[in-house]
This record gives sequence, structure tokens and C-alpha cells, in this order.
Amino acid sequence: MGSSIDSIQVTNLVVNTLAMAIKQRRAKRGSTVDADHGVQGQFTSGSFIERIRSAGSMPSF
Repeated sequence: MGSSIDSIQVTNLVVNTLAMAIKQRRAKRGSTVDADHGVQGQFTSGSFIERIRSAGSMPSF
């Protein structure tokens, strides 16, 4: 799990947090990422999904 704090959630914040989580947890290829935040824009953005896929994982949404 990664964590980051800011006054607003923007795509860059969630993508960087995802990258931190992938690195710290050594995510295995083929794992599923469940952001558990519905369809909020920053969690369904192309860059967020691309970061998930570039790590060899799949988004749950």
C-alpha cells in the first residue's frame, strides 16, 4: 500500500501513490489493483490505468 497526502486528489497524486505501492509491495505480475474509489476521474484516468498495466497488473474496474 502506498500513501500520499494533499489537499485535493489529482491524477498525479494517485499515480505517484500507486507507483510507491507497487515498488514497496513488489507487486507480482498479473495481480489486480482495486482502488476502491468507484469511478472518480483520477482513479480511472488513462495515466493511472497505464501505470497499473505497465507494472503487469490489471485494474479491477
